[in-house]
Amino acid sequence: MHEKKYPLVSQNRDSRFVTLRFLQTPQGRSRSGLYLIEGIRHVARAAEQHAGVESVFVDPCLLSNPFGQKLARQLQKSGVPGIRLAPHLYRELTLASEPQGIGAVVRQKWTPLTNLQPTKHSLWLAVESIASAGNLGTIIRTAEAAGVSGIFILDSESDPYDPAAVRASMGSLFSQKLIRCSIRELTIWAKNLAVAIVSSSPAGLLDYKALRCRWPVVLVVGNERQGISDSLVEVSDFTVRIPMRGRGDSINVAVAAGVLLFEMASQCPR
Repeated sequence: MHEKKYPLVSQNRDSRFVTLRFLQTPQGRSRSGLYLIEGIRHVARAAEQHAGVESVFVDPCLLSNPFGQKLARQLQKSGVPGIRLAPHLYRELTLASEPQGIGAVVRQKWTPLTNLQPTKHSLWLAVESIASAGNLGTIIRTAEAAGVSGIFILDSESDPYDPAAVRASMGSLFSQKLIRCSIRELTIWAKNLAVAIVSSSPAGLLDYKALRCRWPVVLVVGNERQGISDSLVEVSDFTVRIPMRGRGDSINVAVAAGVLLFEMASQCPR
């Protein structure tokens, strides 16, 4: 395998490994503008989507999948730098129960709000204060499946590049436009471009099935416990609820986002 030519890192004090560990932290990702991905599917999709792979790290002892081996060779042949990690170091970086032996450092990609021009029937998503990185990753994956044009991140804590969010997105992260902005900035953008704002809340007055979308439209979902903020309720054109028929009074935010996105997508005249 060609990746054996990559230099070996066997000590956790090695600066190259320390850098990888730093990218597991919010501070490391914020300061560097980079993040980690791990697993054959994620690395393959990142390369396919030209997502900005900066370097790779492999554990040849774990990288037994023929496609994964070919992927590592292709990346090395294309000039992507990399290192070999000793097995115990690789396991410190992975969240997988069965690690696949290949990961990468990727550059974050944020789209400026000023660059966004919604098409006539485009569907957008905005998230506010999603506490669980796994939920956020699942929402991103669902958004891609529903044909969402882009995702607004309305707070500084929700991190789509958290390792758990990246893993839950199953590669959908690489093809989505991500925009970090304030509620005020989203509101001005939506007003100037005639984009309707629909918020989801258990206290919403409108059953989601009764909603008739005005296009283009952005759906807003909020924190798992508190839901959307009062500021978002005030600027929303509609606030919808998903009626609960059982004993529970709410459902997981990622599930709610999926229900609402696919209902709204089904109304799109495109």
